[in-house]
Amino acid sequence: MEAERSLDTGKLKVWLVWIAVLVITVVVFASGHSTPRKYPERKLVRFWHRWQGDWEKQVQKIVDAFNASQNEYEVVPVSVPSSGADAKFILGVIGGDPPDLMSMFSGGVPNLAANGFLTPLDTLMTPAEKDAFINKSYPSIRDIGMYKGRPYGITIGADLTALYVNVKQLREAGLDPDKFPMTLEELEEWGMKLNKYDAQGHLTRLGFLLSDVGYLSHYFGGGFYVHEDGSLELNTPQNVRALKTIVDYRKRIGFENVLRFQAGLNDIEGAASWAFMHGDLSITYDGQWRVEELRKFKPDLEYRVIPIPPPKEGGTPLGGLVGGNYMIIPVSAKQKQGAWEFLKFWSGLDNPDRAAKFYNMGGWLPYSPAVANSPTFQKWLKGDQQFQAFIDILGSPNCKAPPPIANLQFLNDLITRAEDEATRGAQSPEDALKELETKFKEERDKRRALGYDE
Repeated sequence: MEAERSLDTGKLKVWLVWIAVLVITVVVFASGHSTPRKYPERKLVRFWHRWQGDWEKQVQKIVDAFNASQNEYEVVPVSVPSSGADAKFILGVIGGDPPDLMSMFSGGVPNLAANGFLTPLDTLMTPAEKDAFINKSYPSIRDIGMYKGRPYGITIGADLTALYVNVKQLREAGLDPDKFPMTLEELEEWGMKLNKYDAQGHLTRLGFLLSDVGYLSHYFGGGFYVHEDGSLELNTPQNVRALKTIVDYRKRIGFENVLRFQAGLNDIEGAASWAFMHGDLSITYDGQWRVEELRKFKPDLEYRVIPIPPPKEGGTPLGGLVGGNYMIIPVSAKQKQGAWEFLKFWSGLDNPDRAAKFYNMGGWLPYSPAVANSPTFQKWLKGDQQFQAFIDILGSPNCKAPPPIANLQFLNDLITRAEDEATRGAQSPEDALKELETKFKEERDKRRALGYDE
């Protein structure tokens, strides 16, 4: 009798899991929305993306341009909420009914490729296209879409970070924006001078804040890398120094003071709500898409975009860690060739100058110097000169891609946790990174034991 009850309980658990999967599937699939077809006689290319609001309108313009450029394919975009996009994609691939093309954040590409969900894009490339992608892309942008030496993703909008500087606030503090700091140490001093406090000593304006050791470490000659030969660059002197710099500067301002200030910011997701736009931050680092947002929503704001200066000793200028939006084609896609034609059209692989206007529309970074140097892109750059700083970083040898490993998200979580532990004072920077490396090795050993990694 006990065995039967145990068996029934086991069956119930299985059914509950399946019901949960079905509920998730229904909710996720119902949440997306698409535009109706205009060319039903053409081959359908289903395109999933995560943009909404004003960004979705830009995507639709690019889709319309492609559909008008030829008469064989019709791309129909579907906006899929980010919260369910990955689950929806995987369920679609497993069930044999995925999109033909999907844009996703670059961090997920290696994991999906490692699990066999993606089409190697070199199987769709002509020899000339493969040569253009491998040899003429920005190296960091090319590498971020690679897994075990093969391309699985191509950017249609890479992301980098640089400093946004409020010129008026600098001048009011007696600082000359035309003589911007050349070292990180000097920038820290400027930040302290730009801080504002109320009568109780609480921050009302944050001059500058160091954060994101995963990115900042590249300016210390470091970076968190996992190499193909198995060697690690995680707990290195450069990375420890970068984290220690973040912790020491946060102590100068006050950990609780920063938390209280950040909690009071009206800095929700959305272009017009950015705290820098409203004067709450004097100097902050953010992505290149903010240039276009400022042009649209705060055209009267006088500001500069400047690469983060390296530390005085042992620093590397124009460092960076590329991320962004990458196009992938599922292994079970029904219209791979049509998806590839649209991917080439948007990315500029076949026509850099035509694609330049697409990058300009969203304030996105191009995949290659051919796009960046095209007449259309250069003309736009003259009107948005602040964007040049990101092009400079992108072309630097110190601009890198994250390691192309299947458990990249796990590594990123460890980096975030290490920074949080160190800034809160729960661990020293040295101990936090030592623990990071230990936990990563443990996870890597578990994966290898289960046969996930070669």
